[in-house]
Amino acid sequence: MNRSIPISDNYRRPIIEALALQVVVGVISMMILDGGETAQVCGAALLAFWGGAAVLIWRHPQTPSKVDLSLLRVGYLPVVVIAGVIIHFVWHLRGFE
Repeated sequence: MNRSIPISDNYRRPIIEALALQVVVGVISMMILDGGETAQVCGAALLAFWGGAAVLIWRHPQTPSKVDLSLLRVGYLPVVVIAGVIIHFVWHLRGFE
């Protein structure tokens, strides 16, 4: 029984780099003394990023473009910024901030 994932080997390095970046950002966000707000934003961005990464890999399993690989490699950073803006806006609308 073959248990390998049927995706291109070109995805391996960007996925490892994305995981390393997320660990670094996650540790730094947990060290910020703001009551866990930054860590919550990074956690929500983590879920959003891997949801998008799964769709990206599902759509191009064997032939990733350079843009696909770049988005996997450093795409977490813009997702954190966008998630931070959206989450703080929603918190403000709901009266939590």
